[in-house]
Amino acid sequence: MNFKNYYKILGIKISSSEDEIKKAYRKLAKKWHPDRNQDNKSAEEKFKEISEAYEILSDTAKRKKFDDFIKTSQKSKTYSYKQYADNAYTEYETGSSDLFKNFFKNKNRKKKSYFKGDDIRGKITIDIEEAYFGSVRIINTSEGKIRLKIKPGIESNKIIKVQGKGKKSKYGGNNGDLFIRIIVRNSRNITIKGSDIYQKLDIDVYTAILGGEITVKTFKGEVKISIPENYNYKRKLRLKGYGMPSYENPEKFGDLYLDLKYKIPKDISDEEKILLEKLRNLRLKKSSKQF
Repeated sequence: MNFKNYYKILGIKISSSEDEIKKAYRKLAKKWHPDRNQDNKSAEEKFKEISEAYEILSDTAKRKKFDDFIKTSQKSKTYSYKQYADNAYTEYETGSSDLFKNFFKNKNRKKKSYFKGDDIRGKITIDIEEAYFGSVRIINTSEGKIRLKIKPGIESNKIIKVQGKGKKSKYGGNNGDLFIRIIVRNSRNITIKGSDIYQKLDIDVYTAILGGEITVKTFKGEVKISIPENYNYKRKLRLKGYGMPSYENPEKFGDLYLDLKYKIPKDISDEEKILLEKLRNLRLKKSSKQF
């Protein structure tokens, strides 16, 4: 690893401000960007060198480290420098570059995000049960298979980000990210609204009139509830805490709202028809007495 004078690469002074560093970088990056210099290896290398220089000098801590290196190397006479009037340095190597390696041996461990690869975006559809309990999906992307964890309580249209699982960078930067939009598919009888579940439930006409106890299947198991006599079916029965789990706090749940509808029985027996006929006659007699 040879010493590189990052100030010289960007053509700026050691005393240059952050804005001046950024301005110089943008000008050079635009000139040497590989997209504008296709099939030009030297331009690509030049672009990487400019990017490396900007990565160091745009970071306060790294820039200070680089400046300290210059001072230390001057004292140790590892390198010789000639200083011009504008405070820009040029250099020629007079010894080993070990000192420079020690100063910046970890600089590539965290790459600059400006040149990361392209992001990958997609969507998957899950059912309500999967949204409730959470799951793990294996996603096929252009970069291979990705294991995607879906937490319980996820809402429809929520986007999950998987960092570093996008496309590889063309310029040596970080990989792009993977963004997956989750679509929760409502069922025929169940709909999710926020953290609440709305469930349609048929009950027999006798329970609708007389009231009684019914069993409701929920994601937490079966629950027995009492239907009051002459219940107003325009209202919805609420089961507190039987809705969706919170995405951020799975121990917290929304509510379940039951939309009860009475169901007309089919295949009525002759005996039932006789009883229903008697019931109708009783209702007609009651109505006639009211007039």
